[in-house]
Amino acid sequence: MGTLNGPTPASLVIVTYESAIHLPHLLDALAADPAGAAEVIVVDNASGDNSAAIADSAGATVIRMTTNEGFAAACHVGADAASQPVLVFLNPDTVPHEGWLPPLVAAVEGSGVGAASSTIELATAPGHFNTSGGALTYYGVAWATDVGEPIGGGGDVVETPFPSGAAMAMTADMWRQMGGFRADFFLYQEDADLGWRLRMRGLRSVRVPASVVAHDYDFTRNPDKMFHLERNRLLMLRANYRTSTLVLLVPALLFVELGVLVIAVRDGWAGAKIRSWGAAWRGRKQNASWRRSIIRTVDDGAILATMETSPSGVTQMQVPLARFVGWLLAAYVRLVRLIV
Repeated sequence: MGTLNGPTPASLVIVTYESAIHLPHLLDALAADPAGAAEVIVVDNASGDNSAAIADSAGATVIRMTTNEGFAAACHVGADAASQPVLVFLNPDTVPHEGWLPPLVAAVEGSGVGAASSTIELATAPGHFNTSGGALTYYGVAWATDVGEPIGGGGDVVETPFPSGAAMAMTADMWRQMGGFRADFFLYQEDADLGWRLRMRGLRSVRVPASVVAHDYDFTRNPDKMFHLERNRLLMLRANYRTSTLVLLVPALLFVELGVLVIAVRDGWAGAKIRSWGAAWRGRKQNASWRRSIIRTVDDGAILATMETSPSGVTQMQVPLARFVGWLLAAYVRLVRLIV
């Protein structure tokens, strides 16, 4: 294995947790790329396997956490230790194509760009999307788009609703200005939330066709995953909308909550859904503090106009009568946008 350090002025942050199966493939790919990052930092979230030792033997800067603080919080630890002007976050179950990093770094230096993601392909189906950029609804449900669809040729950067946390870059200054990921999210929705907040500042998230990363993504859904998705969705909605907008959206949001509960009962994770309500309530003070720190230069009406309404593409749950539900939710938000 060659050296991990390369000429690209970026700090690469990799958060690991029980990642020993995947990590050697990633580190081998990074070491073989002549245009690698100037700095590779691995933050190990108290893994029970030898993830940290693997990273250490490869020559990465390793930060060993004493407890599992979650993905978002560990990203902050890595960012705080970084020395380069650009931060790049990469999941341990990814393998970048050679030459992926320079175009990704160049993209975040573009005018009006807050964050940039690689084009993420399925490791199990090379040349096919893991996600083409993601979708985000006004009721906070986010998902990967165009899963399994062929990836087209190159071209210019593509605007997306939010960056993918699996392979994304921001300048270190922008990360600090935005407050990075919400550390209290632990896992999931942190990238969707960041993209929403970037839009509040009039900044774009983009996908870079010239930067390709393969992702061995796990599509399974379990109650713990659904708990975090739902809790974080509720916290995000309360923090990112103005109170006046939330009041107007209450009927639609309650309708969605009832629908999600019905799906949770059907699919066997009702307990996780109910726990998400309790956790969101207990986190209300911290959420309110975070909400007060958000800088808004774009009004909610403009952001609502860019958000998805239909749940037809949702990958984390099968929505009954999705077309009809989408029509109702679209009609309602059109009324709200007349007022906001």
